[in-house]
Amino acid sequence: MIIIIILTYIKIFTTFICYLNACIIHNTFKINWRYMIYLKHLLISSTLLFTTSMLAKPNLPPPIQDVVKLEKMAGDIGPFVTKENFPKGYFLIPKNLPFLIGLALYHPNSSNLQLSKKQIDTLVKYKNEATPKLASTALKIKKLELEIVQGMALKHNKAKASDFFAKVDEVAKLRTQLTKAHLKCIEFVKSVLNDEQYEELLDYGVVNMF
Repeated sequence: MIIIIILTYIKIFTTFICYLNACIIHNTFKINWRYMIYLKHLLISSTLLFTTSMLAKPNLPPPIQDVVKLEKMAGDIGPFVTKENFPKGYFLIPKNLPFLIGLALYHPNSSNLQLSKKQIDTLVKYKNEATPKLASTALKIKKLELEIVQGMALKHNKAKASDFFAKVDEVAKLRTQLTKAHLKCIEFVKSVLNDEQYEELLDYGVVNMF
């Protein structure tokens, strides 16, 4: 949202500069009132959007206790990992699918969604029921992966890759389960929000447009 507003202001500025340049080139400063009214309306709309964005706040405060609990559950990170995102990093599609409940509840501008108390309570209930199950499955994946690392990569031994294929298949199976649950979560959020709320929610997560 902020990016869109900034781009709008840039458009207003560059358009006005182009207008002044045209006046200079044609040696005239005759005011085009219709054009000026257009710029005025565009500026007012952008200012209102900017003000609304600045006044926005999250629907709920950041779930710090939940984050700490998950970090404790995850334990030490693997020897080749620089930063772990548990449990999200253990989904089959960890980056290209949005985590909509988090955006709807905790994004800094999420109050702009104007969710009802019933909607918020419904999302919180789903999150509280789903997170422990997802985290438990993610922990199984992590343990399997660390067993593979320990047996295959950390020792200069004669371990065969085929010895770990069964565990790799299990990891793939569990990661697939997590992503299927993730898709069901997205479907659930879409059922709770109306069309306008969902379009607004997408603005919080989309960083690259196709």
